Amino acid sequence: MPAAMEMIRRSGQQGVPVVATEDEVILGFDQARLAKLAEKYAKPKRPPLGILAADASEYLARHPEKAANLPEGTKGVYVGKIRPTTVAEAAGLQPGDVVTSVAGKRTPTMSKLDALIDTLQPGDSVTVRFLRDGSEAESKLQF
Repeated sequence: MPAAMEMIRRSGQQGVPVVATEDEVILGFDQARLAKLAEKYAKPKRPPLGILAADASEYLARHPEKAANLPEGTKGVYVGKIRPTTVAEAAGLQPGDVVTSVAGKRTPTMSKLDALIDTLQPGDSVTVRFLRDGSEAESKLQF
């Protein structure tokens, strides 16, 4: 009942829907005002990393021919494909690279890489370390 009382206090109405923000109340379905409100509160979208990948340890166990130039027991994220016009492509990542860390944090699995990327915001720039043909390399990921 307290929510209903708050709605009546703020809008003077008992009908629904009522959308309220700190400084605005929208009564009923007002598509134009709701669109403006959504635009006001929408965050900029972070561009996608843009890799199709797998846990390197599992992938390399199934495809030992791909591990020829990599150290024994390599952990990281094996890059299978790079999507065009993405952060990974701009950073110069290539199929066959094994991403080992992002922003100084190890990425032993795809889920760990996903979790790290999810913490980044549009405009963030971080270092990515990876193995390419058995050699360590690094680049910048610009989101």
